[in-house]
Amino acid sequence: MLYGTGMTQEIAVLSAEPEMALESPPVRKVFVKTYGCQMNVYDSDRMTDALAKDGYVSTDVMEDADLVLLNTCHIREKAAEKVYSALGRLRDLKKKKAGEGREMMIGVAGCVAQAEGDEILRRAPAVDLVIGPQTYHRLPEALKRVQRGERVLETDYAIEDKFEHLPAPDKAKTKARGVTAFLTVQEGCDKFCTFCVVPYTRGSEVSRPVAQIVAEAQKLVDAGVREITLLGQNVNAWHGVGADGKNGASASFCTA
Repeated sequence: MLYGTGMTQEIAVLSAEPEMALESPPVRKVFVKTYGCQMNVYDSDRMTDALAKDGYVSTDVMEDADLVLLNTCHIREKAAEKVYSALGRLRDLKKKKAGEGREMMIGVAGCVAQAEGDEILRRAPAVDLVIGPQTYHRLPEALKRVQRGERVLETDYAIEDKFEHLPAPDKAKTKARGVTAFLTVQEGCDKFCTFCVVPYTRGSEVSRPVAQIVAEAQKLVDAGVREITLLGQNVNAWHGVGADGKNGASASFCTA
């Protein structure tokens, strides 16, 4: 670069610093233990998809995980006791890893989380996060709060449609899961049967619109899925917005 002042000239050579290679964020591993029904299997996959954008990859080895999620079921006998037993083992693992200088977060999701959120935080101090089945689209943000030192309870029923806030299933991961897949079309129940906890853990009946369902199904097919099982607490009660823009019944959904 040339600078001139009167009759004198000064040549300044600006040496550029060598360009620093951008470091990719460290890979973080998540281990998800799924209890109970097929809808929980679906939810676990969607939670994993939601975490992928923050650098999390799935692992089958719990001891290697930076985050362990228990996606729980409240229907089975002694469901809560099984969760607390698992949390006791996780507490010991977390303590061991801390002694080695490695952090591990523990989260409880699913129906036991919804039913016993405050109790879980009280009885299991090692738990960092409790999140219900209607709010797991907020999981990435909840984990950021945990990293800031909070213990997070997210069990209020969300006003927003969680499916609109979840990322599309990753094509490569979907392909790795095989040629069969689950797809939730309806959640919750309005029956309030004496013996059933579903209305209290999954909420009232909510049906996804046909356009949303078909779009997700198409992405599954594009990833190589050949068999899709439609899920719901009461699939026959589906009454979402049909292809014609009007609320329909399950019969009209099947012809969409």
